[in-house]
Amino acid sequence: MRQRIPSLSSLRAFEAAASHLNLRRAAKDLFITESAVSRQIIALEKFLGVTLFRRANKRVTLTAAGAAYSRQVREVLGQLERNTLDLMAHEGSGGIIELACVPTLAVEWLIPRLPDFYAKHPQVVVNISAMTGVFFFDGAPYDASIHFGTDVYPGARTDLMFGEESIVVCRPDFFAGKAVVSEMEVATAPRLHLASRALDWKLWIESAGIDLANPMGGARFEHHTMVISGVLAGLGVGLVPRFLVEEYLLKGELLSPVKHFLRSPNAYYFVTPDSRPTSDAVAGLREWLLAAARDFACA
Repeated sequence: MRQRIPSLSSLRAFEAAASHLNLRRAAKDLFITESAVSRQIIALEKFLGVTLFRRANKRVTLTAAGAAYSRQVREVLGQLERNTLDLMAHEGSGGIIELACVPTLAVEWLIPRLPDFYAKHPQVVVNISAMTGVFFFDGAPYDASIHFGTDVYPGARTDLMFGEESIVVCRPDFFAGKAVVSEMEVATAPRLHLASRALDWKLWIESAGIDLANPMGGARFEHHTMVISGVLAGLGVGLVPRFLVEEYLLKGELLSPVKHFLRSPNAYYFVTPDSRPTSDAVAGLREWLLAAARDFACA
């Protein structure tokens, strides 16, 4: 049965023209002439029976249909390129995994453990992108995600990795060299906040039984790594997940001056979409990740 699929050359010409809204630049990208780009687009519009561009005074703009189609074509061509590079790189074995991950977890926990994964799966490559919120896998370039939140994720399966306890950390010399201080001393010190968890310090202070006029006061940072850097610089005390600062504590670069901690109601989950089959590479990553998470949680 004949498939109603436009030619790849016409789709590439359309995608380039839609990206630049300029036929000359599109032609330069594709190493063809401007007239060749124009002919490919006209042929595509004739094939589809839909006008994709408005043409006026040598300028082109996308129609509403053209704008919607350009997003779809860009996604399909991008996926085709990734699949092609994957096949070329691994000669048909292994695979490339596009993984979205909470940035600080990737830097402080996942990446240091990846050599063990590669030793067991030498034909697989894991590309990691920073992602802090929930996203829909349909239309996204990711095969899986490590997400911090609840076990409910739209259109996806979640596997629990481990929970999170946030502890107070400071430089060893921050409280005049004292290794142990009271909760009140911590509460009244300059506090460094994570912007996406603005209530954490308030919850810690309240759970410690302290009545503070302004528990929300203090500088705010976008990522945990920034909070940790601020603590190392002596800007104040931080409230950060224990696993992110283990190495700093072992090396004596930071200390936790109080025992009181904050247990999060959320946890870290490995997330895979329901809308597509799980590849052998992703299945291998899931198995390894959950084993590494169990070892970490039991340590």
